[in-house]
Amino acid sequence: MRPVLFGRSCAARANRNRGGSTQVFVPSVPSVILISVTPISYKWSGVITAIYYRRRRIAKQQLPPQPSTINSMFRSVSLLLLFSAAAFAQDFSLTKLQGLWTGTLNQGILNLRVAIHFDRNGTGKLDSLDQHVTGIPVTGVRVQGYRVNFRVDSVDGQFSGIVMDDGNRLDGDWYQGTALPFVLTRDGVAPKVKRPQMPQPPFPYAEQDVKFSSFARNVFLDGTLTIPPGSGPFPAVVLITGSGPQDRDETNLGHKPFWVIADYLSRRGVVVLRADDRGTGKSSGSFNGSTTRDFADDIAGAVRFLRSREFVGRIGLIGHSEGGLVAPMVASDPALGAKDVDFLVLLAAPGVPGDQVIIEQQILVSRAMGISEALIERNREREQTILSIARNEADPSLAKSKMRASVGEFGGGGPLNLLNSRFDEASTPWFRFIANYDPGPALRALKQPVLALNGALDVQVPPAQNLPAITWELEAGANKDYEVVKLAGLNHFFQTATTGAPSEYGEIEETIAPSVLNLISEWITRHSKAVEKKPVLGATGK
Repeated sequence: MRPVLFGRSCAARANRNRGGSTQVFVPSVPSVILISVTPISYKWSGVITAIYYRRRRIAKQQLPPQPSTINSMFRSVSLLLLFSAAAFAQDFSLTKLQGLWTGTLNQGILNLRVAIHFDRNGTGKLDSLDQHVTGIPVTGVRVQGYRVNFRVDSVDGQFSGIVMDDGNRLDGDWYQGTALPFVLTRDGVAPKVKRPQMPQPPFPYAEQDVKFSSFARNVFLDGTLTIPPGSGPFPAVVLITGSGPQDRDETNLGHKPFWVIADYLSRRGVVVLRADDRGTGKSSGSFNGSTTRDFADDIAGAVRFLRSREFVGRIGLIGHSEGGLVAPMVASDPALGAKDVDFLVLLAAPGVPGDQVIIEQQILVSRAMGISEALIERNREREQTILSIARNEADPSLAKSKMRASVGEFGGGGPLNLLNSRFDEASTPWFRFIANYDPGPALRALKQPVLALNGALDVQVPPAQNLPAITWELEAGANKDYEVVKLAGLNHFFQTATTGAPSEYGEIEETIAPSVLNLISEWITRHSKAVEKKPVLGATGK
């Protein structure tokens, strides 16, 4: 989904300027408040309506009213708090506000840590610590008595709160189409995000910055090739990102899972190619307007590039989430160079049509948020209506008009700007393709060895829905070498998790469970033994 704060609209712009991109969504996440994860990953389509209804019970959908405190206990004693605040605020000013303040925005889907640096001139800078996005301008800072207000214009958001705790805490609400409780406390040092699996030099393998052409015209992908020591031939893999504009590391909430995978495999004798998505980072082309089928052209170009390296033996594809749709597309289509793909690793890959995944995703994420079953059912009906329009109406303007008209059938809608964002995405070529696409035929056509993994706690591509379907299709196609594994205790990103809820992604220090890395590495090794070096493209021989 498109983000509202610190998501693709804002974070992607910031990261593209330095050669990266965001992940959410969230893969990736719903465009409600904060981030799109998606990084992160199969997008969290549909969850937005559930959050609308839930938040409407907390705050009216309108411009910010008078500042409120953050929970029912504070609200019940608001007069006492206001008197206490007012006593201190007589001496509060922009000068007193100056410095570092930190807090966490919890919107049910994700918890994001935020640091704000206020200066004495009524401005400041906001950092999203979990996303590594820094320097977002804060403007319109006002201190009036015990009240503090500020804006973040780039994401159409604002804060309104009161001064508490002798001037060391701001209690209030963050407004961005809807209202969320938000507490900021005065701090000396912004907390650091711990990512202990982040690769550290020295590296026992070579790294090369490379550029290769897509099968599509005028699209060139910029990537990193890691090469083990020695002359080869080595098995090689292409890493395929999930949904949303991803950088080569599939960066998400401070995690860089594709860098971790590349480092682990290249230390164990595997060549790894990972690249920025088209139109992202240093890669050319346009991401907007592209579909999953277009991304298959890009990956076919990556396979062709590897095929031209003399030190490369067998070539495999490792696709995560939507990347798990792309890999079978390429490996089953002769026009995309299927003959050059020797094996596939599918990580949280869909096995049923996209509209079914989206509906089940919405239900499971909503339950993880504690939303009632009655409300989940109402939102499911609404989402099915939106999906039906997206599948059958090719004209984006007409699709959006029909989606807006459908809102009234379900008793009204949520914040207009968020609904419009939802309709904008649901009427894109990408969404229409995903909603209509059935991965079954491509999976059925695979003759190469396949390893399909899914975390048992994955709520974005649920294993109960997708692993049996993948198994059925491989069996129907008479694939003679496949493994389908559900991994206990792991989420959509293969982190060791408690519930699998997206709110845990950034809180978990582990990027990917070591057992998963080992499983992938050993499986590739078993399928790469005693293989002669393939001839280089364009080479001649007897």
